[in-house]
Amino acid sequence: MAQARSIVVFHPTSYRDSRAIGDRFRDGDVVVLDLTAIDTQESHRLVDFVSGLVFGLGGNIDRVTAYVLVLAPPGVTALDDVEHLTGSFYNQS
Repeated sequence: MAQARSIVVFHPTSYRDSRAIGDRFRDGDVVVLDLTAIDTQESHRLVDFVSGLVFGLGGNIDRVTAYVLVLAPPGVTALDDVEHLTGSFYNQS
């Protein structure tokens, strides 16, 4: 199981940013996506892409707000306080 190396924050402005996001997540980094600067249609495409990426690599997506997501690699769990998991976008467990 890969151990997270870094926390990387992305503020994508188009779907073209998906490659850089995918590379960092595949390298084992926790990725925070702030989708406030991308239009709705491109945002949906990007979320579809990262959903497949995260599912394929066995990670998890957690929603922080309506426009901020955390992509957690396998073995990393996001907590919103000491007792509760965040509201997961989806959970593979």
